Amino acid sequence: MFGVLVSLIICLYFKPLDLKKSVIGIISVAYSMVFETVLGSYYKLYYYLNPQDSMIYIVIAAIFIYPVLNIIYTMFLPKSKKAVLGYTLVWIIAMLIFEYLSVIFGTIVFTGWNPVPWSLVTYIFTYLWVYLTYRYLSKKRLPLKLY
Repeated sequence: MFGVLVSLIICLYFKPLDLKKSVIGIISVAYSMVFETVLGSYYKLYYYLNPQDSMIYIVIAAIFIYPVLNIIYTMFLPKSKKAVLGYTLVWIIAMLIFEYLSVIFGTIVFTGWNPVPWSLVTYIFTYLWVYLTYRYLSKKRLPLKLY
């Protein structure tokens, strides 16, 4: 988590945070909370670190990891649709590697979740809605910077 936040701080040095990216971050918190709570806590398809404290880690991840990653994704999003496809593919592969390493180190324990195909489908859906939402917001007249 620390590395993700440091990455955001470094990225903010080069690309300022604007309202579009902030909206993506806020929506990502809600999306992550619902997704993680339903699949991880309610259906118990996976848990973080240990089953008893998993909900705490779900909240931490939903607030500090996934929204930050989605904001960073939008910060460097290419303008060309063809380039977006390759860029998004790299992000999906990176997320699958991140998930794989999380399993190896015991951060995530799968108890019913199958990464293939479900993680792949989840990341495709996630980056699709992030991209489409960001593109929609880009067409609106929004303030350029928040600071």
